[in-house]
Amino acid sequence: MPIVSNKEKKIKLDGLERITEALFYFGFLIAFLFFLSLISFHSSDPSFYQSVSNKQVIHNWLGTFGSYSAALLMFVFGYVAYLVPVLMVIIFWKMLNNSLKIHSEHYFLSGSKCLGLFLLISTSCGLLELSSLKLFTFHSGGVIGNEVSLCTLPFFGLLGSKVILFLLFLLSLTLFFGISWIAIIYRSYSFSRTNVMKTINYLRNTRDVTLLPFKKNELLESNYESKDENKDILNQIKIDSESRQTIQENCQAESKSSNKKQSNNSIFNGLLKMVKENIFIKIPDNNVPENVEDEKPRTHFRENTHDENIDKNEAYKKFDLNEDSNNLEVNLPDNGDTDELTPKKNEFLDELQKVKDKQSNEINPFLQKKNHQNNILPKGEFPEVGLLSPAQVNLNTVSPSELEKIARLLEAKLSEYKIKAEVVGVYPGPVITRFELELAPGVKVSRLSGLSKDIARSLSTSAVRVVEVIPGKPYVGLELPNPNRETVFLSEVIGSKRFNNQKTPLPMVLGKDIAGEPIVADLSKMPHLLVAGTTGSGKSVGVNVMILSLLYKCTPEDCRFIMIDPKMLELSVYEGIPHLLSEVVTDMKDASNALRWCVAEMERRYKLLAACGVRNVAGFNEKLKEAKEAGHPIYDPLWKEGDTMDSEAPLLEKMPNIVVIVDEFADLIMVVGKKVEELIARLAQKARAAGIHLILATQRPSVDVITGLIKANIPTRMAFTVSTKTDSRTILDQGGAESLLGMGDMLYLPPGQSHTIRVHGAFASDEDVHSVVSDWKARGKPQYIDSILNGNQGQDSLLPGESNSDSEHDELFDEVVAFVTETRKSSISGVQRKFKIGYNRAARIVEQLEAHGIVSPPGHNGNREVLANSTKGE
Repeated sequence: MPIVSNKEKKIKLDGLERITEALFYFGFLIAFLFFLSLISFHSSDPSFYQSVSNKQVIHNWLGTFGSYSAALLMFVFGYVAYLVPVLMVIIFWKMLNNSLKIHSEHYFLSGSKCLGLFLLISTSCGLLELSSLKLFTFHSGGVIGNEVSLCTLPFFGLLGSKVILFLLFLLSLTLFFGISWIAIIYRSYSFSRTNVMKTINYLRNTRDVTLLPFKKNELLESNYESKDENKDILNQIKIDSESRQTIQENCQAESKSSNKKQSNNSIFNGLLKMVKENIFIKIPDNNVPENVEDEKPRTHFRENTHDENIDKNEAYKKFDLNEDSNNLEVNLPDNGDTDELTPKKNEFLDELQKVKDKQSNEINPFLQKKNHQNNILPKGEFPEVGLLSPAQVNLNTVSPSELEKIARLLEAKLSEYKIKAEVVGVYPGPVITRFELELAPGVKVSRLSGLSKDIARSLSTSAVRVVEVIPGKPYVGLELPNPNRETVFLSEVIGSKRFNNQKTPLPMVLGKDIAGEPIVADLSKMPHLLVAGTTGSGKSVGVNVMILSLLYKCTPEDCRFIMIDPKMLELSVYEGIPHLLSEVVTDMKDASNALRWCVAEMERRYKLLAACGVRNVAGFNEKLKEAKEAGHPIYDPLWKEGDTMDSEAPLLEKMPNIVVIVDEFADLIMVVGKKVEELIARLAQKARAAGIHLILATQRPSVDVITGLIKANIPTRMAFTVSTKTDSRTILDQGGAESLLGMGDMLYLPPGQSHTIRVHGAFASDEDVHSVVSDWKARGKPQYIDSILNGNQGQDSLLPGESNSDSEHDELFDEVVAFVTETRKSSISGVQRKFKIGYNRAARIVEQLEAHGIVSPPGHNGNREVLANSTKGE
């Protein structure tokens, strides 16, 4: 919760504050005197249980007061007496901070602290007493420890008494100091689990890496002294061709004669031992000789700590050993034999170069390992939740006492602005905490909304959002950000019961609400979604989360995607999954063709649904399933002879839902023009029953991008952080999005509702996306439809006024062509005045001229250029 700074403390105190601070000074003085008397305690000093002569010197630093007070504390508390001054300082310090402002809600808390203090002292004294230590003439636990031991020993024995007192001691720490042992256990478990997983992952990553020897002396070298280090290893290897032949003969004889097997093995093992003890280097698995794979060299392993000056590719080239590499005899020469090695080294390199024909395409070993992992066939119908980043346990929760302090502080700050309100409910969440306020009679909510920035400044928070209406409650909500924000991971929502129990065809994960409950929406009921948010607000992450949640519930037979990505970065990662109907569209001209194909597919589906007598895609698929189970499959009623090469109509197949995702809708509007708006409006109006759904995202929610025609047909909206209240009203028809916190914080407007829901969006990293995409790529390949991008969709995809044939041209088309080419003017108003026709007809004719390439599209100033030559004289 927000923390209010104490920099501006009062210099002059009120009456009650003076007494409180004076009591703190007095208590601190008494505690300090007790501390000095205890550390200078001497058993021969006078006390209430022994007397000494007046001539005897008192050893205590505080004289008679110190000797009597220390003896009394030691007699009552034993060794625990040394903690008494510390506890006194803590108690008086808390009294000073609270300033005696104790409300009725604090009685239980104060009582628990008193009980904790009593248990802390009694159990400490009891444990010390049971340790059987004697301190001078009194018990180690004092009188209190002696009484506690006398009460527990007869019933529980020595061991049982120690266990019970120790558990009560832990309980006293919880009651008095507020220490949560469960949180400590969770944190220790999380820390241990993280380190264990890191170790396991490290061992998994290094288990498949084959180790060949590298020079052991290099482990002792902290820096590379020579710039030609990449040549040093080979400079130290001496190849003896005669020895190589000898070893080969020995190895061949080894398989022929069992009597010579032991001697040959000793020679070969001696050679391997010498190689292992002198050089080591990592190489890929496919470069390992067959007869070395079974060996388990007990060697030192080192990470990739080569100097940046070393060419790694060159190092790998030099150590790609062939299958005869085991038969090499390696002798480590002296430092003076380096010059003699040069000819033989070159000869050896030449021989190694001949073996490199098998590795013409060099692949980095790390990338090669990843590709190998991706070729593993996944298990199950859908990807596993383990592919996603695991959720982290949040231990930085806000205590009820802190929430109570913030509630009282909030009431005090509102009273400064002449707003009388009472906090009646507190709902902490992962990112924000909502305080429900009951306003006094006559106080308008608009006053509270107008003071949102002032309240945020008073509470030292980044933003405060006022919820004017809470459905079902007569209260006003005030949402404040938490000091420790919790990240909502996609894995915890995917693994929740709410998502797993979804029976809807297109479930989409959004995140968690303010109470921490998962929010899962149904795209089939939306049926389209409009997403807006500034750069860095989490919009792209939110779109990725929606796509991943669909991939966790839908097979390619259930859902197919058409992705339009103008930025070529956000959605291109999904290239190759079997759910795609076409390649990820990055050219905006192809995007227009894709939308036209969707319109044509929508019309085809409607005709098919009408012919089958069903109302939607779900009913169509159910009817096909029943017909198949009954043994009477349904043939395509729209098929005509000549449509295909078959002599009879094909069988109908399951009709999947189609989700069209546009990552940057504003760029699409700017490049292609207003025709895209008409195509999207047509899809949004009719495509629900046909199973085609739109997800439009933009970072510029202005009225020229999100027009009234689009908003009227897309009732479901989602707003991340926006810059101004105007942008919030453009996307949501209400304010509030400008006060969001960013990083996935959003306002969700469900279909058919006027009240927004604050949702903290789930987070999916790039590694999560790549893992799920790789899993689906391993399951199958996409089956693209070429007609989506080539623009051959037929008459059903044309907008009003568009035509593919010359027979539907306007009667004045030829005359307008002659007029435009002669005058070199192509304005709609000019055509309208010349031929005395209406504006709509003139505009339609000019659009036909543009479709035939006679005039150009309108420029930034609205003017068109005549492209065709004059037809005069022809």
